[in-house]
Formats: sequence, C-alpha cells, structure tokens
Amino acid sequence: MRLRRSLTDIFFAAPLSRPLQEYLSILLVGSGARTFGLVSQFVVLVMLSRFLPKGSFGDLMTAFGFYRLIGAALGVGGSLVLLFHVSRRADDHRAEIQLQRFSALAAALPAGLIALTAIFVAHPIAAALRKPDLAVWLQQLAPFLVFTALLSTTTGALEGRSRVAESIFWADVAPSAIRIVLLPLFVWLKLPDAYVAHALTLSVMLPWLWLARRLCDRSVRGWRPWSGWDFSYCGKFVVSTLFANQLGAVDIVIASILFSSETVADYAVAARLAALFTFFQLALLKRFAPRAGQLLQARERAALHSEAEICRRLTIGCGTLTIAGLLLAAPLFLPLLGNFMDARILLIWLAIPSLVQSFYATSDRLLIIAGQANVALIFTGASFGMLVASPFATAPWLGPLAIPAAMIFSMVCFNPLIAVRARQLVGVRTIGLSDVALMACGSVALAASAIDPSYVNEAITYGLLAAVGAYYITTAMSLSGADNYDSALMFRARTPVSDNASK
Repeated sequence: MRLRRSLTDIFFAAPLSRPLQEYLSILLVGSGARTFGLVSQFVVLVMLSRFLPKGSFGDLMTAFGFYRLIGAALGVGGSLVLLFHVSRRADDHRAEIQLQRFSALAAALPAGLIALTAIFVAHPIAAALRKPDLAVWLQQLAPFLVFTALLSTTTGALEGRSRVAESIFWADVAPSAIRIVLLPLFVWLKLPDAYVAHALTLSVMLPWLWLARRLCDRSVRGWRPWSGWDFSYCGKFVVSTLFANQLGAVDIVIASILFSSETVADYAVAARLAALFTFFQLALLKRFAPRAGQLLQARERAALHSEAEICRRLTIGCGTLTIAGLLLAAPLFLPLLGNFMDARILLIWLAIPSLVQSFYATSDRLLIIAGQANVALIFTGASFGMLVASPFATAPWLGPLAIPAAMIFSMVCFNPLIAVRARQLVGVRTIGLSDVALMACGSVALAASAIDPSYVNEAITYGLLAAVGAYYITTAMSLSGADNYDSALMFRARTPVSDNASK
C-alpha cells in the first residue's frame, strides 16, 4: 500500500480524484505483474510450438482449452462467492478463512469428478474426433483441471480484500514463471512429450499450495457452509462462465471438431494472443469489483456513478490502445512461433469482439457484484448458443473465420441488452450514443484491415484506435469524483450488516 501511494504521489497531480488515483496506481503496480505474466505466457507459447510437432501442439491446445474452460468455470463460481462476501466484510478474517475453506471444497469435488471421468473416456473421445494423440493429452492434463479450479477460487478472497496485484501475481505470473523453468528442463532431460502436461499441472498446483497455507490457520476452526443463495449464485456463474469463456476455450474445442489439427494450431495461437487484448482491462475491473460492492453495500449511489464512469472510460481507453499495439506488433512476433503467419488475419478478426466487449465490461461487472446472476446466465447462454451453433452452418463458406464471426454477432446483439439491464437494476448508465459511434468506427476499421491488410488500411485502423484510446483516457483524467469518495464512506461501507441485507 505504501508503494502504491508513493507511486501515485510521484506520477499524478493532486487535482486527480482519489478513485482515479487508485485506478492509475493499480495500472502501474498490478499491470507490471501482468506484464511479466503475459510475456511469460508468450515465451511458453513459443516453447511449446518449438518443442512439439504442429499437429501435437494443436491437440495439446484442444485438451488445454477444454480443461481451462471447465476449471475456470468451477473456480470462478467459488471465487465470486468469496468476492461478494469478503468485499463487504474485508476486515472479518475469521469469516473469510471459514468461507474460503468451504469454497475450496466446493470447487475441488466436482473438478475431481470431471477429471476422473475424462481419464476413462479420453480414448473414445479421441477416436470420435479421429485424433488419436488427443487421448494422451486428455489423460495427462486431467489434474490440471483440479488445481486450476482451486487456484481460481482462492484468488477471489484476495480480490475481495482489494489485493489485486497479489491476485494477478498468483493467478498469472507464478504459473507462467514455473512453466518457463520446467519446460526447458524437461526438454534438456529428453523426457517424453507427455511431460509437458505435468509442467502445466505443476504450474497451477504449486501457487495454490502456497496460498492454501492460509487455510491451515489453527486460530480459526471449522468452515462456513454456503447458504442456499450462495449455491445458487455460484451455480449460475459456473454455467455463465462456461457460456462466457469463449476465447481460447470453447472456441478451440469447436475448431478442433470442424478443422484439422494444423488449422486448430493457427487458431489457438490467434486466440491466445487475442486474450492479451484485455491485458489492462482485467486489472481495472478487478479493482472496480470490490469497490463497487462496498459502495452498493453503503448505498452510496453518487460515489458508485463516479466510480463506474472512471472505470468505464479507463477500460475502453486501455482496451483500444492495447488492441492497436498488439496488432501492430503481431507481424514481428508471430514468426518467432514458427509457421503461424496465417494466424494474423484471425487475430485481427478476434480484435473486433474484444473491442466491443471493452465498451460493456463495466456493465457486466456491476451486475456480477450486485448479485444479479440470472441476467449474466441468460445473456451468456444466448451468446454461447450462437457461438456453438452458427460455425457449423457458416464454416463451409467462412472457414476458420466462422468462429470470430459468431463472436462478433453475439457481442453486437447481446451486450447492449446487458447495459440496459445494468441501468435498470443498479441505476448506472454505462454507454451513450457517442460511445456507440466510436465503437462502430473502430470495428469497421478493423474489418477493413482484415479484408485488405494493406499498409494504408492498417495505418488508418491503428491511428483511429490510438485516437479513441487517448480520448477516453484523457476524459477519465478530467473527471472529478473526490467529493463523493472519502475515507468516511469507506468506513461506512465496511460496517457489518446482516446476510439478508447484503443480498
């Protein structure tokens, strides 16, 4: 905390409101941790593409995408239960530990059952897809599912206590660092390719074991079972996450059904790089969620409006700038992966749904922290249905572009409804006509550069995205919300209330 305050004092002037200083601080500290984590992920991607044949790499990414999807869904459900309660009672150490213990058990049991089932059905699944090598990866990566769910659950408690940088470190930095160490070691020892799966499992198991020490606190006995509302909230978000976790997860599974392993490898690389488009957004939203929970608990609507507006503008600004920067750098680092230049056009198309999502990310986070699980379930379910169904109809004409096309269409159709529902339920306006116009201009420019990737089109596209990003970041800095956001408010927000009142 002292480091973050000193960085704020050095880089930002006094006229900036306190919430804006908090967000800019987390961009300096939290994004520094994410920078290492994401660069490490890219290095790991290079290693895997070099260590494995292209077809085997595609099969690995299929199994990894499947387990990552299920593990993230089970883990996010438990982590959101922790985030919901801990953000409203950040100083109650005993209740947090007890709730965290039960949450870990609630994530581990279904994850273990699914992993065990996958081991026994791996060969029939691989035979049905006509990819015999896939069976090995499904079996060897099964433990990865369990520890992914446990690690994701544990980070919810850290975020509830606003320890965002620490959450990012253990969720992103530590696993990637472990992979960077283990993968070259296994290659140097000339171990079989299947040991790559063990390295991926250890990369999530070791960070979770370190964080699990907190659960062994002898001064706190027992656990706090979830209420019926907690199970309902978790279950709805498990399903919602399965529906919403489309990029780099279910999309790869669909690609593996429709296309060859080599095409899946190209798409997997594009999807993994496209995940970097939300690089700064995730840090901002992780900071926003516990703060919004505290303000909702204190019923401070004016402060919530100010908080949401600052986060919204910073999220859009950082998202567009990140998209422009990554697309500009893609021709430089794609050759490092090997024969993956075909992934560049896919990457440009995948930038469009990421751009649209950045305009609505704050609406989605508001609904989550407000406990509105039904809304997320309905809209993510509809989006998932579109992604699963439409590529099978459009793939004969669009090829691999059928998957990003389905994502774009679902984002354009359903995200505006999420913004409307957020305003109805929470009372916060999250998008206006000028935002829609700028979002449309950016999307059209990206589509034009994907269809005709000439230097002129790309220069216009990247320049437009940079201008949009600069506009939103500048306007965020000009906002003033200091009068609505003070230390007294935070004290009131942390005052314990009954469970029924919090829900």
